[in-house]
Amino acid sequence: MSSKLIANAFINTKVLLIGDVMLDKYVFGDINRISPEAPVPVFLSKKKHTVLGGAGNVFNNLYSLGADVTFISIIGKDLVAKEIKKQLKKNKLCKYHFYEEKNLTSTSKTRYLTNNQQIIRIDEEQNDSISSEAKKFIVAQYRKEIKGKDVVIISDYNKGVITSSLCEEIIRIAKKKNIPVIIDPKNKDFNIYKNATLITPNQQEAAQITKLNCSTNKEAEQCARYISKKFKIENVIITRGEKGLTFYNKTNLLHVPTKKIEVYDVSGAGDTVVSIVSLCIANSIKLNDILNLANKAAGIVVGKIGTTTINKNDLFNK
Repeated sequence: MSSKLIANAFINTKVLLIGDVMLDKYVFGDINRISPEAPVPVFLSKKKHTVLGGAGNVFNNLYSLGADVTFISIIGKDLVAKEIKKQLKKNKLCKYHFYEEKNLTSTSKTRYLTNNQQIIRIDEEQNDSISSEAKKFIVAQYRKEIKGKDVVIISDYNKGVITSSLCEEIIRIAKKKNIPVIIDPKNKDFNIYKNATLITPNQQEAAQITKLNCSTNKEAEQCARYISKKFKIENVIITRGEKGLTFYNKTNLLHVPTKKIEVYDVSGAGDTVVSIVSLCIANSIKLNDILNLANKAAGIVVGKIGTTTINKNDLFNK
């Protein structure tokens, strides 16, 4: 399929996204002296930038590619939550259902950079499992919103939203309706993702789950085969950084190398891959095209500073 046809197919693809939303904050500045108070550098703040992270970055990627996205998540009742909602409202067509947990600390990551180098990251988060009320809210919204959707994405950053019982229910309901479920995993127990349509672990996650090496093509194949068989997941894509992607199912094995690129920041590359793959699967795009596009998109975003999204011009016209 031509690039133009694929780009047009992405427009208005109906996506239901569930996952951990967070806020990515960037502070850019200079270090020119040591503090007189302690032997530490003094960081002089010059510029700040805030974007959605985690599942929020998946949302932004999907939105920038023209998809019709409905987003379900959980936030606290704090300043970070207010900023998350403010960021979402920039996308005027966005549709979201967020449960507000009174005692929850909304997740944020603040990165301090000088000369385009990250010097420290400060995280605020609370990884407690969601309350029964929050789970009921998510399931109710999910049952309502799944009607007419083309694909379901679970963006699991292991911050408490995607519990075992919730994940099982999400997958079961979607499978009953023949809607594909695509998962970007962070949980160390892949049993919670059983029977999903496709999963996209990175090389390190695949090695941890399988307890196998995952460096060479042959090793990546063994890891993907193990994940597919053990967890009954039909399709596996292992993202392997500069080595590209490995795809496995019972009838296909493909290793797609990436072009040589200068990597500035790997933040959000997995979000970009899962977004592209999900839109392609929803539109029955050929496997080779899916992998080449996902590889290209990941290569573009790692060449930029910070959490960034892919856009149609970069993806299809370069």
